[in-house]
Amino acid sequence: MEPDRRNEILNFVKANPGYYFRELQRSLKLPTGVLQYHLNNLIKDGEIIYEELNGTKCYFPAKSFSRQQIIILSHLRNHIRNKIMRMLLSGNAMSPSELIKNLKISAPTLSYHLSLLTQDNVLERVQMEKGIGYRIKDMESMKGLIIEYRESFIDKLVQDFIEIWTK
Repeated sequence: MEPDRRNEILNFVKANPGYYFRELQRSLKLPTGVLQYHLNNLIKDGEIIYEELNGTKCYFPAKSFSRQQIIILSHLRNHIRNKIMRMLLSGNAMSPSELIKNLKISAPTLSYHLSLLTQDNVLERVQMEKGIGYRIKDMESMKGLIIEYRESFIDKLVQDFIEIWTK
């Protein structure tokens, strides 16, 4: 039974790279201790790795991703940063005021998340006609990861963009 549980966790991480512990626990419906035990053994055996970004451990299959891909996927797994990046998937830069209006989040919350995304080179600041805006820095990498792992992004808007990009 243990190898089956271990393989279940490993296969889930392979299909859903970048999930953090609580997402894994909710999705796999495993008790904390059981999941932690198997994750620790999978890490020790070199099957998976974790990356701690902004205080959150995100899990990935070993030797599968570049550092930037790990960062992008980790940010995509965060609910608010995911929403920000979804707003920017068109490729057009948006001002903070446009993002606030569309996302319905506070200015300090937006500022915090934009700071993390620009610090990690996921977004870049650009000069717009009326001030500073933000856009996705490497749209091709973002598209590639979203398309490859589309099954793990259960979001209608992302699914719509995937259909456009894959035609």
